[in-house]
Amino acid sequence: MTETLTATYRVVTPLFMSGADQSRAELRLPSIKGALRFWWRALAWERLGGDLEQIRRQEAELFGSTDTGQAGVLMRLRAPEVTQLSKGVVLKDGGRVVGEGARYLGYGVMEAFASRNKGTQEGQLTRACLAAPFDFTLQVCFKPNLTPKQRDGIVDALKLLGTVGALGSKARKGYGSLVLKEYQDGEKVWQAPQDIIAIKEELEKLKSEFKLRTDKPPYTAFSRESKILLVEGEVSQSPLELLNRIGREMVFYRSWGNNGKVFDQNAEQNFPDDHDLMKAIASGGTSSVSIEHPERVAFGLPHNYFFSSTKDKAEVKAVDATNPRNPTAIERRASPLQIHIHQIGDTPIAVLTFLPSQFLPANAKIRLIGKQQKVVSVDTSNNLWQPIHEFFERMKNVRGQPHLQRKEDFGRVVEVRYA
Repeated sequence: MTETLTATYRVVTPLFMSGADQSRAELRLPSIKGALRFWWRALAWERLGGDLEQIRRQEAELFGSTDTGQAGVLMRLRAPEVTQLSKGVVLKDGGRVVGEGARYLGYGVMEAFASRNKGTQEGQLTRACLAAPFDFTLQVCFKPNLTPKQRDGIVDALKLLGTVGALGSKARKGYGSLVLKEYQDGEKVWQAPQDIIAIKEELEKLKSEFKLRTDKPPYTAFSRESKILLVEGEVSQSPLELLNRIGREMVFYRSWGNNGKVFDQNAEQNFPDDHDLMKAIASGGTSSVSIEHPERVAFGLPHNYFFSSTKDKAEVKAVDATNPRNPTAIERRASPLQIHIHQIGDTPIAVLTFLPSQFLPANAKIRLIGKQQKVVSVDTSNNLWQPIHEFFERMKNVRGQPHLQRKEDFGRVVEVRYA
């Protein structure tokens, strides 16, 4: 007899998801399955001892493949009609244009700034989205041949999706954030944690079966180097406003600024070697810095540079060093730092999840592109992730070091470690 679990989720930030018709936003079951599969795989590396063949086999059994046939887990989506925000509409939060930090995190789906030349406004959507908040229900049917551990793995992935995960474009930047409100599994009813400490305890339960391997996972997954930071917002603060403050804090930390300013405040300019290296690449000049590539590649690739003083541009991409005929075959490396906005009652909580893994495939290098070009190997030392570790320390508001002190106001900050 097939067993069924019913999970209720709430989407708390605008969701950018479309099907074949890109002009229309919609909640799609295949995308939900894909997100669930992602979080199952993230847990499987530790639980299955890094055995990639076993991970692939169990994933195929649970989610289906051309070799194994139908999935061992079937799903059905029930969702209401949701308000559409069309392309060209200005995204607002409580009647005001969404803040610059949230616009920064929404790069690619909305305009960060107004442009007279393009005739656009700040916060204007460049693709449609579903307005938040809204709820939907996911029915999950387990075939009777699944083992208890396989079933538990799916349940944990469902909880993880609704505690640290999101759906759609910009999911790693806090948009489309999902909160698992509750699930009913037979007579058992699970309800969401009701404060920041309860969330921490729920996330710590995940490592009960972890083997805490010392080698880096070859894909995005939990390991002993993973950690999660829970950052509490203010009572009655909107999820978008908390996302805005997280985005602002990230820009203060990462950005060199424009004419020495970031959001009308003096720029901190925390990465001078990155600036000098890429300015030389953009202009075709020389640089005396010792680094081979920007330290901020740790936040993901590609990323771009624009130097307002000279109007020069540069970009950083990952490339396949073994394929000179198609040197941009890789280009992208998703950020190992994922942002999720949670909601407990009237209080939003930002969940920052750091899942380090192998940074690029063995055949990949980094290409710096400007008036000159340079291809370099990735620095795989322990210092590779230092910018992200320091951002976490900054969010905890470490005293005594200016670049580790926050500019934005937050409530409690709680860390979850997996070592």
